[in-house]
Amino acid sequence: MARWHVGVGRALAGAAVLWFGACSARAEVVAGWNFNGLTAGVPGSVVADAGTGSISFTQFTGGLGTLAGTDVNAWPGDPAGLALAVTGSGQNGRWLEITADTAGRSQLSLSMAARRSSSGFAQALVEAWDGQAWRSAGTLEPSATQWQQLQVDLRDFAFLANGSAKLRIRLEGATSGSGNVRLDNLRLESGVVPSPGSAAALGAAAVIGSRRSGRGQKGEAAPRVADKPEARVGAEKPGQSGEGSPATPSSAPRKAGRGRSSRGSG
Repeated sequence: MARWHVGVGRALAGAAVLWFGACSARAEVVAGWNFNGLTAGVPGSVVADAGTGSISFTQFTGGLGTLAGTDVNAWPGDPAGLALAVTGSGQNGRWLEITADTAGRSQLSLSMAARRSSSGFAQALVEAWDGQAWRSAGTLEPSATQWQQLQVDLRDFAFLANGSAKLRIRLEGATSGSGNVRLDNLRLESGVVPSPGSAAALGAAAVIGSRRSGRGQKGEAAPRVADKPEARVGAEKPGQSGEGSPATPSSAPRKAGRGRSSRGSG
Protein backbone atom coordinates (compact mmCIF):
# COMPACT_ATOMS: atom_id res chain seq x y z
CA MET A 1 0.00 0.00 0.00
CA ALA A 2 2.81 2.40 0.85
CA ARG A 3 4.42 1.95 -2.58
CA TRP A 4 1.04 2.49 -4.28
CA HIS A 5 0.46 5.71 -2.34
CA VAL A 6 3.91 7.13 -3.15
CA GLY A 7 3.61 6.22 -6.84
CA VAL A 8 0.22 7.84 -7.28
CA GLY A 9 1.28 10.85 -5.22
CA ARG A 10 4.25 11.44 -7.51
CA ALA A 11 2.10 11.02 -10.61
CA LEU A 12 -0.49 13.45 -9.32
CA ALA A 13 2.16 15.97 -8.30
CA GLY A 14 3.73 15.90 -11.76
CA ALA A 15 0.38 16.23 -13.49
CA ALA A 16 -0.61 19.06 -11.16
CA VAL A 17 2.42 21.05 -12.32
CA LEU A 18 1.20 20.66 -15.91
CA TRP A 19 -2.37 21.50 -14.89
CA PHE A 20 -1.50 24.72 -13.02
CA GLY A 21 0.99 25.65 -15.71
CA ALA A 22 -1.75 25.42 -18.30
CA CYS A 23 -4.03 27.59 -16.15
CA SER A 24 -1.38 30.29 -15.77
CA ALA A 25 -0.50 30.21 -19.44
CA ARG A 26 -4.11 30.64 -20.51
CA ALA A 27 -5.00 33.47 -18.07
CA GLU A 28 -5.01 36.76 -19.97
CA VAL A 29 -5.31 40.33 -18.78
CA VAL A 30 -8.51 42.08 -19.86
CA ALA A 31 -7.70 45.25 -17.90
CA GLY A 32 -5.44 45.98 -14.95
CA TRP A 33 -4.35 48.88 -12.75
CA ASN A 34 -1.29 49.11 -10.47
CA PHE A 35 -1.96 52.79 -9.52
CA ASN A 36 1.75 53.58 -9.56
CA GLY A 37 1.16 56.47 -11.93
CA LEU A 38 -1.05 58.44 -9.49
CA THR A 39 1.84 60.64 -8.36
CA ALA A 40 -0.12 63.87 -8.85
CA GLY A 41 -3.30 62.77 -7.10
CA VAL A 42 -6.42 60.89 -8.21
CA PRO A 43 -8.29 62.26 -11.27
CA GLY A 44 -11.94 61.63 -12.12
CA SER A 45 -10.98 58.52 -14.09
CA VAL A 46 -7.88 56.51 -14.96
CA VAL A 47 -7.21 54.24 -17.93
CA ALA A 48 -5.85 50.74 -17.45
CA ASP A 49 -2.10 50.20 -17.07
CA ALA A 50 -2.55 46.91 -18.93
CA GLY A 51 -5.28 45.79 -21.31
CA THR A 52 -8.21 48.03 -22.24
CA GLY A 53 -10.47 49.66 -19.68
CA SER A 54 -11.00 52.58 -17.31
CA ILE A 55 -12.05 53.29 -13.73
CA SER A 56 -14.34 56.20 -12.82
CA PHE A 57 -14.17 57.80 -9.37
CA THR A 58 -16.92 60.40 -9.91
CA GLN A 59 -19.21 58.93 -7.24
CA PHE A 60 -16.80 59.91 -4.46
CA THR A 61 -17.22 63.31 -2.83
CA GLY A 62 -13.69 63.39 -1.46
CA GLY A 63 -11.27 61.20 0.46
CA LEU A 64 -9.31 59.97 -2.57
CA GLY A 65 -5.54 59.77 -2.46
CA THR A 66 -2.58 57.39 -2.48
CA LEU A 67 -0.58 55.51 0.14
CA ALA A 68 2.27 53.00 -0.04
CA GLY A 69 1.39 50.03 -2.24
CA THR A 70 2.33 46.35 -2.33
CA ASP A 71 3.50 43.67 -4.74
CA VAL A 72 0.72 41.30 -3.63
CA ASN A 73 -1.25 40.35 -6.77
CA ALA A 74 1.15 42.40 -8.92
CA TRP A 75 2.36 41.39 -12.35
CA PRO A 76 5.93 40.06 -12.45
CA GLY A 77 8.37 42.96 -12.42
CA ASP A 78 5.89 45.57 -11.14
CA PRO A 79 7.20 47.47 -8.09
CA ALA A 80 5.07 47.94 -4.98
CA GLY A 81 4.78 51.66 -5.76
CA LEU A 82 1.51 53.34 -4.82
CA ALA A 83 -1.96 52.13 -3.87
CA LEU A 84 -5.32 53.85 -4.29
CA ALA A 85 -6.56 55.03 -0.87
CA VAL A 86 -10.11 56.02 0.12
CA THR A 87 -10.47 57.77 3.48
CA GLY A 88 -13.39 58.79 5.70
CA SER A 89 -16.74 57.39 6.79
CA GLY A 90 -18.39 60.08 4.65
CA GLN A 91 -17.56 57.90 1.64
CA ASN A 92 -19.56 54.88 2.89
CA GLY A 93 -21.83 53.69 0.09
CA ARG A 94 -19.68 55.32 -2.62
CA TRP A 95 -18.09 53.28 -5.37
CA LEU A 96 -15.53 53.12 -8.14
CA GLU A 97 -16.83 51.92 -11.51
CA ILE A 98 -14.87 49.71 -13.89
CA THR A 99 -15.54 49.50 -17.63
CA ALA A 100 -13.58 47.03 -19.76
CA ASP A 101 -13.61 45.65 -23.29
CA THR A 102 -14.27 41.91 -23.08
CA ALA A 103 -14.72 41.17 -26.81
CA GLY A 104 -13.57 37.61 -27.42
CA ARG A 105 -13.05 37.03 -23.70
CA SER A 106 -14.83 34.68 -21.29
CA GLN A 107 -14.28 32.92 -17.95
CA LEU A 108 -13.71 36.23 -16.16
CA SER A 109 -12.36 36.88 -12.67
CA LEU A 110 -11.58 40.03 -10.67
CA SER A 111 -8.73 40.16 -8.16
CA MET A 112 -6.90 42.80 -6.14
CA ALA A 113 -4.69 43.42 -3.14
CA ALA A 114 -6.45 45.18 -0.26
CA ARG A 115 -5.79 46.39 3.28
CA ARG A 116 -7.66 48.72 5.62
CA SER A 117 -6.98 50.64 8.82
CA SER A 118 -8.72 49.63 12.05
CA SER A 119 -11.64 52.00 11.46
CA GLY A 120 -11.52 51.77 7.67
CA PHE A 121 -13.93 50.26 5.16
CA ALA A 122 -14.63 46.70 6.31
CA GLN A 123 -16.41 45.62 3.13
CA ALA A 124 -15.94 46.06 -0.61
CA LEU A 125 -19.09 44.95 -2.42
CA VAL A 126 -18.47 43.87 -6.01
CA GLU A 127 -21.47 44.30 -8.33
CA ALA A 128 -22.00 43.65 -12.06
CA TRP A 129 -24.30 45.58 -14.40
CA ASP A 130 -26.52 43.25 -16.47
CA GLY A 131 -28.02 46.00 -18.61
CA GLN A 132 -30.95 46.66 -16.29
CA ALA A 133 -29.72 46.29 -12.72
CA TRP A 134 -26.64 45.93 -10.56
CA ARG A 135 -26.23 42.31 -9.49
CA SER A 136 -24.18 41.28 -6.46
CA ALA A 137 -21.08 39.30 -7.43
CA GLY A 138 -19.52 39.01 -3.98
CA THR A 139 -18.41 40.76 -0.81
CA LEU A 140 -14.72 41.21 -0.05
CA GLU A 141 -13.44 41.93 3.46
CA PRO A 142 -10.03 43.64 3.61
CA SER A 143 -7.82 42.79 6.57
CA ALA A 144 -7.00 45.45 9.16
CA THR A 145 -3.52 43.99 9.81
CA GLN A 146 -2.01 42.90 6.49
CA TRP A 147 -2.26 42.98 2.72
CA GLN A 148 -4.36 40.21 1.22
CA GLN A 149 -5.16 39.00 -2.27
CA LEU A 150 -8.94 39.00 -2.70
CA GLN A 151 -10.77 37.50 -5.67
CA VAL A 152 -14.26 37.27 -7.16
CA ASP A 153 -15.16 34.53 -9.66
CA LEU A 154 -17.28 36.07 -12.44
CA ARG A 155 -17.70 32.99 -14.63
CA ASP A 156 -21.41 32.69 -13.85
CA PHE A 157 -22.06 36.22 -15.14
CA ALA A 158 -22.10 35.38 -18.83
CA PHE A 159 -23.43 38.84 -19.75
CA LEU A 160 -20.01 40.30 -18.86
CA ALA A 161 -18.19 38.19 -21.45
CA ASN A 162 -17.53 38.87 -25.13
CA GLY A 163 -18.61 42.50 -25.16
CA SER A 164 -18.31 45.30 -22.64
CA ALA A 165 -18.19 44.61 -18.89
CA LYS A 166 -19.27 47.10 -16.26
CA LEU A 167 -18.42 46.43 -12.61
CA ARG A 168 -18.41 48.53 -9.48
CA ILE A 169 -16.74 48.20 -6.09
CA ARG A 170 -18.87 49.82 -3.38
CA LEU A 171 -17.24 50.57 -0.02
CA GLU A 172 -18.98 50.17 3.33
CA GLY A 173 -18.13 49.95 7.03
CA ALA A 174 -15.78 52.86 7.77
CA THR A 175 -16.36 54.13 11.32
CA SER A 176 -14.25 57.29 11.50
CA GLY A 177 -13.19 60.25 9.42
CA SER A 178 -9.63 58.95 9.28
CA GLY A 179 -10.45 55.31 8.52
CA ASN A 180 -9.15 54.18 5.13
CA VAL A 181 -8.85 51.30 2.73
CA ARG A 182 -6.10 50.73 0.20
CA LEU A 183 -6.65 48.91 -3.09
CA ASP A 184 -3.78 47.88 -5.35
CA ASN A 185 -2.97 45.70 -8.38
CA LEU A 186 -6.57 45.46 -9.55
CA ARG A 187 -6.87 42.82 -12.29
CA LEU A 188 -9.75 41.72 -14.52
CA GLU A 189 -8.66 38.53 -16.28
CA SER A 190 -10.09 35.89 -18.59
CA GLY A 191 -9.42 32.25 -19.35
CA VAL A 192 -8.53 31.15 -15.82
CA VAL A 193 -9.86 27.59 -16.15
CA PRO A 194 -7.70 24.70 -17.45
CA SER A 195 -8.05 23.40 -20.99
CA PRO A 196 -9.59 19.92 -21.52
CA GLY A 197 -6.14 18.67 -22.56
CA SER A 198 -4.48 19.67 -19.29
CA ALA A 199 -7.30 18.13 -17.24
CA ALA A 200 -6.96 14.92 -19.27
CA ALA A 201 -3.19 14.91 -18.61
CA LEU A 202 -3.87 14.95 -14.87
CA GLY A 203 -6.12 11.91 -15.09
CA ALA A 204 -3.78 10.03 -17.43
CA ALA A 205 -0.79 10.57 -15.16
CA ALA A 206 -2.73 9.28 -12.18
CA VAL A 207 -3.72 6.11 -14.08
CA ILE A 208 -0.16 5.46 -15.23
CA GLY A 209 1.19 6.02 -11.73
CA SER A 210 -1.35 3.64 -10.21
CA ARG A 211 -0.54 0.90 -12.71
CA ARG A 212 3.20 1.13 -12.22
CA SER A 213 3.15 1.36 -8.47
CA GLY A 214 0.39 -1.24 -8.11
CA ARG A 215 2.34 -4.14 -9.67
CA GLY A 216 2.70 -7.01 -7.24
CA GLN A 217 0.23 -5.48 -4.76
CA LYS A 218 -2.62 -7.92 -5.36
CA GLY A 219 -5.50 -7.84 -2.95
CA GLU A 220 -4.68 -4.44 -1.53
CA ALA A 221 -7.38 -1.80 -1.54
CA ALA A 222 -6.42 1.49 -3.16
CA PRO A 223 -6.26 4.29 -0.60
CA ARG A 224 -8.15 7.50 -1.22
CA VAL A 225 -5.95 10.47 -2.05
CA ALA A 226 -7.33 13.77 -0.77
CA ASP A 227 -6.66 17.05 -2.51
CA LYS A 228 -5.10 19.60 -0.20
CA PRO A 229 -4.29 22.68 -2.30
CA GLU A 230 -1.89 25.01 -0.56
CA ALA A 231 -2.98 28.54 0.29
CA ARG A 232 -1.39 31.27 -1.75
CA VAL A 233 0.52 33.66 0.47
CA GLY A 234 1.52 37.21 -0.34
CA ALA A 235 3.98 39.35 1.58
CA GLU A 236 3.75 43.10 2.05
CA LYS A 237 6.44 45.61 1.33
CA PRO A 238 7.07 48.06 4.17
CA GLY A 239 5.26 51.36 3.77
CA GLN A 240 2.61 53.72 5.10
CA SER A 241 -0.51 52.21 6.55
CA GLY A 242 -2.65 55.15 7.61
CA GLU A 243 -4.08 54.00 10.90
CA GLY A 244 -2.85 50.42 10.41
CA SER A 245 0.31 48.85 11.75
CA PRO A 246 3.18 47.47 9.60
CA ALA A 247 2.08 44.49 7.57
CA THR A 248 2.75 40.85 8.18
CA PRO A 249 2.62 38.06 5.55
CA SER A 250 -0.84 37.88 4.09
CA SER A 251 -3.32 35.11 4.56
CA ALA A 252 -4.86 32.99 1.80
CA PRO A 253 -6.98 34.72 -0.84
CA ARG A 254 -10.65 34.88 -0.13
CA LYS A 255 -13.09 33.89 -2.82
CA ALA A 256 -16.45 35.59 -2.80
CA GLY A 257 -19.81 34.08 -3.68
CA ARG A 258 -22.89 35.31 -5.46
CA GLY A 259 -25.67 37.38 -3.96
CA ARG A 260 -28.94 39.05 -4.83
CA SER A 261 -29.65 41.69 -7.44
CA SER A 262 -30.12 45.35 -6.55
CA ARG A 263 -32.00 47.63 -8.94
CA GLY A 264 -30.34 50.83 -10.03
CA SER A 265 -29.05 52.83 -12.95
CA GLY A 266 -25.92 52.07 -14.92
